[in-house]
Amino acid sequence: MGIEKQTKLNQLMRNWPDGKIKSSVWLNAEGYGANFIQKYKSNNWIEAIGTGAFKKSGDEVTWAAGIECLQKQLKSEVYVGGKTAIEFTGKAQYLKMKETSVVILSNRKEALPAWMRKHNWNVNLEFKVKNLFKPNLAFGEKSNGFTVIDTDKVSIIASAPERAYLEYLDELSKSASYTEAKEIMENMISLRPTIIQHLLENCTSLKVKRLFLHFAEKISHPWFKKLNVEKVALGSGKRVIFENGVLDKKYNITVPKDESHEQV
Repeated sequence: MGIEKQTKLNQLMRNWPDGKIKSSVWLNAEGYGANFIQKYKSNNWIEAIGTGAFKKSGDEVTWAAGIECLQKQLKSEVYVGGKTAIEFTGKAQYLKMKETSVVILSNRKEALPAWMRKHNWNVNLEFKVKNLFKPNLAFGEKSNGFTVIDTDKVSIIASAPERAYLEYLDELSKSASYTEAKEIMENMISLRPTIIQHLLENCTSLKVKRLFLHFAEKISHPWFKKLNVEKVALGSGKRVIFENGVLDKKYNITVPKDESHEQV
């Protein structure tokens, strides 16, 4: 290999921290075209984890590194949300030390690239495009309920607890239980009322807003008293959340027996 090419390789390796994934888009932008990439692969300096994504040979990379690559190199708006984000920020009743399932969300219509979907991360990736909030809530902004978490040698955008809990409630009666949702709310001691207010006013789901207020009022953390519920549009009519439940007349949702504010 010529001196120039060797120098280019050395520079790449020096600027490639352990645990990171590089996309072909990023490599091309840095001056490493298809010929360079193929040469580095042939000499076992880098390995493909799928079409368009690479890691250093022998390196271990995680699903979180994949998310970081999507966010920072491919300008994707996918992020860690729902229950996974709650667990990351330590607000779950029982924090999982090793994830078996990871909730990945996006607020715009997009798909995970094949290398992210098909690589064996040793976890189940649950990817969903959601329209839970109005589109004017810019991605990544702290005021819109996003935060940055550091894990597995990478830094990624995720839902802050306020947003994550609303996303979690969107799945309630499908994959989550009433008891679990109540227990998680019990741990939501330090939610920020200004963020909650903003998210509730911009939430598009009547079910989620009613459930959130039902749990928040039931647990009655100090921050709940700072909310202006009158500014949150709750719609009209009943919503059957739990089959064979009883009606919480205040928020017009069905909940398990003995859990309503006022039973029928």
